[in-house]
Amino acid sequence: MLWEIWKGRNSSRYAGQVMRATEIMRHVTQWLRSTHSLVPNKTKRSRSVCEAFGLWGLHIIPTLTWTTVRSVRWTPPRAGQWKLNVDGASQGNPGSSGGGGILRDSTGCILFAFSNFYNMQTNTVAEAMAIRDGLFLCEEQNITNIVLESDSKVLVDMLRADSCPHWRLKNIWADIMRLVRT
Repeated sequence: MLWEIWKGRNSSRYAGQVMRATEIMRHVTQWLRSTHSLVPNKTKRSRSVCEAFGLWGLHIIPTLTWTTVRSVRWTPPRAGQWKLNVDGASQGNPGSSGGGGILRDSTGCILFAFSNFYNMQTNTVAEAMAIRDGLFLCEEQNITNIVLESDSKVLVDMLRADSCPHWRLKNIWADIMRLVRT
């Protein structure tokens, strides 16, 4: 299965082909069916490929639900605007964390990119620190008219509500609000 995902990723990245989960699953299923013929004779009476592999100690659990895969693309801002995409994460929650971002114009040209290590933080704090650091860099370079994108629903909702209920974020939030309002 990992091999099929790897092949799909490479086809997408280097050949411009769309990686479809259904296609990957079809290839994996074909492989499982072809290897079913390699199962020892005493197990050929098994009702499914999953049962046959279970006899070898490979437990495959069939699932009844399919995950919808959707393509995600960067969309440029309008002419005269800049787009700041940021992300933060921690290994554990809290855990070793970091964040970064990239600022591009409407043609996709990169003005700057950054990454920082934030020591032991939660995911939300790391996301907020990445937003703050990106906005600090914009301020240092006198860049205004910024569209900010983050995948943190918690922080996006807080920015929309103009409210910070998290005590751990109070100082970072104050910096973000000052930078947003200038």
